[in-house]
Amino acid sequence: MDLKSTLHLPARMEALPLGQGFARELALLAGFDDARINAIHLACEEAFVAIVNRAAGSENPVVVSGEVTPLALVLTFNDREMLPDPDEDALPRFDAGRLDEIELAGLGRMLIRAAADEALWESMGREGNRLCLTFHRTRPDVTERAAPKIPERADRDAPRAPEQDYRVRRAGNEGDWFRIARVIYRAYGYTHPSDDLYCPDRLRELNRAGRLLSAVAETLAGEIVGHYALELGGLGQVAAGRCEVAETGMAVVDPAHRGRGLMEQMREFLEVEARALGLRGLFSQPVTSHVISQRVNEKFGGHCCALSLAFLADNLRFRAMKRDGSGQRESCLLYFKPLEPPESRRIDPPSHHRTMLLDTYRECGIPVVADETAAPDAGESRVSARYLSALDLGMIRIETVGSDIATVLRSARNELCRKAGARVLYLTVRLTRPGCAEACAAAERLGFFYGGLAPHFDEGEDVLRMQYVDTAFDFGRLAVAAPFAGRLLAYVEADRRRVEQW
Repeated sequence: MDLKSTLHLPARMEALPLGQGFARELALLAGFDDARINAIHLACEEAFVAIVNRAAGSENPVVVSGEVTPLALVLTFNDREMLPDPDEDALPRFDAGRLDEIELAGLGRMLIRAAADEALWESMGREGNRLCLTFHRTRPDVTERAAPKIPERADRDAPRAPEQDYRVRRAGNEGDWFRIARVIYRAYGYTHPSDDLYCPDRLRELNRAGRLLSAVAETLAGEIVGHYALELGGLGQVAAGRCEVAETGMAVVDPAHRGRGLMEQMREFLEVEARALGLRGLFSQPVTSHVISQRVNEKFGGHCCALSLAFLADNLRFRAMKRDGSGQRESCLLYFKPLEPPESRRIDPPSHHRTMLLDTYRECGIPVVADETAAPDAGESRVSARYLSALDLGMIRIETVGSDIATVLRSARNELCRKAGARVLYLTVRLTRPGCAEACAAAERLGFFYGGLAPHFDEGEDVLRMQYVDTAFDFGRLAVAAPFAGRLLAYVEADRRRVEQW
């Protein structure tokens, strides 16, 4: 059962203890331990103090909302104060004595980044500003629940299982979630980038909430040996409301059962499920450290349309594949597959990316007409900035482009870079709305460069993806399979050099 509550506070420092007490009680209800509660306590202080510093005696209240769900504690701070100053360099206040009580990894980072699993900043024009902090609820460790049946590390040299028949079905039985987590652990140890896969309770709740659709491959004796999922509104997709595409991912087959077509069978099953949900397309983000997953996407009719540099931390290990030891973050391509004949659409692209975008549409088999005459809205921009701690990166979504886009976008970048400490950012702006060219120009002045096309990504509308990578990067380490992927890689590299010369 969900629990929701709201607190109205004056924007004054005297009200801070009330807000922290509110957060602490909700954290207790969510079942967090003392260390996590202390971290949440300090993150809330950082959020509230930032609002008070902007208020300057304003009478507008700060509305603090809390929600406890089976998945997380969500704390939201709404205010109607002026936009955060894009030139503000002040760091959040630290209480060194209390930091010792938290014992979280990465406490050299900003408090919000250290405590929250996700942080979402939203600039909503005259409606004010919103900061939403998400804290995933404590889950049992899969190794503790499995001991002593599960090994201390992944068994990469497991003997081959006997040849046998398998079946593929949708996960949903109560025992499925724990068995899925065991398969992930046997295949990857603790190196898979999705924490959700190691947490049976969270897997169950994500499926029940409709944010995940898990398919499993099992033996006729009922042993789960594979998992593949559709993620709706998940990693990489920034739709604020409805989702018309889903990401295929979280794919794994037990090492003892590989090479028997189980991945393909689960993928075919998911495509049937996706059509039944009325989705318009599927996308996937194969890595560039090898080309196997890229070729799987091409086999199923996917087309390369974007490149995300430094998308994953360097901790994912693939069986029988040598690591280069560079410490460079893993990059991913974006592949898209339409599930129905694409309709023609009209876009307003930036002139210097027009040819590449039109060629990408052609590569994906999507008819398009370019119209570069539309002007941006004269009103206020609406922009959101989200930090994802599991990947240590930020995502910026431009919903509406107004005359203030340069200022609003700079503030969003600074929230992620200065307050969350992110060095890798991704940005999306709708190609089908006026102002795309102006938003692109403003982003380039802040160091963003071309990323590619993402069809149907934002509430069914196509977006231009841009990226900001504040770290040394060697393009020569990226491996791509398709000729168009190679062209895209060269284009992104050239555009980064162009932007860096400004």
